Amino acid sequence: MLSTLAHWIEQRRGIHRVALRVWRLFPPRVAGFLKGRFARNWVVGAVAVMIDEAVSPAEVLLVQHSYRPRGAWGLPGGSLESIPGDPTAPRQDSSPDDVLEETLRREIWEELGIPIEEIRLLRVDAVPYVAEEPGPYRLDFYFRCAPRGGFDALRRAINSQGFAPQSPEIEAVRLVPLPAVRGYDLFSPDARFLSQDLPRLQPALALQPAGT
Repeated sequence: MLSTLAHWIEQRRGIHRVALRVWRLFPPRVAGFLKGRFARNWVVGAVAVMIDEAVSPAEVLLVQHSYRPRGAWGLPGGSLESIPGDPTAPRQDSSPDDVLEETLRREIWEELGIPIEEIRLLRVDAVPYVAEEPGPYRLDFYFRCAPRGGFDALRRAINSQGFAPQSPEIEAVRLVPLPAVRGYDLFSPDARFLSQDLPRLQPALALQPAGT
């Protein structure tokens, strides 16, 4: 509601100009509080795109989440944790340059027990609405990465059932041929990334129908 009002004000230059003059009169703490009320809430996520191109067709690592009745399958990853402390109090600490990469490493290790490497940003996706989880806006950072031990070792572990997720959030883990991902009940942001963004960013990995 408040974010809608702020957007309405921004679209009207005269009202916007007056609002900015009034805003300057607020003490910093009041201005910060009001900005928090007017601004949209965002969840920042780091998503692992683990694709083995050494096999044909290429395979992508998918996980099944236990907490989503719809869109249970998707790419592994997690959300950036809030920085401890009071955001209204002065402080000197700052996050490291690779805070999102570290978030991805931590989440993949905690959920799957897989150390990852070769982390490279592919896309930042601002998602205003997620059908499976309506709520805060999402800002998802999709990273191409690989298991440190290689895909062959990971595949052998999964196929031999010697691989077990480390978190109750994950029910199953599979390396899925890219043409077959459409047969899974995919989390909608990940489905859009795999079907639309990935082919645009890396055309060789376009989701071709099976048998073509």
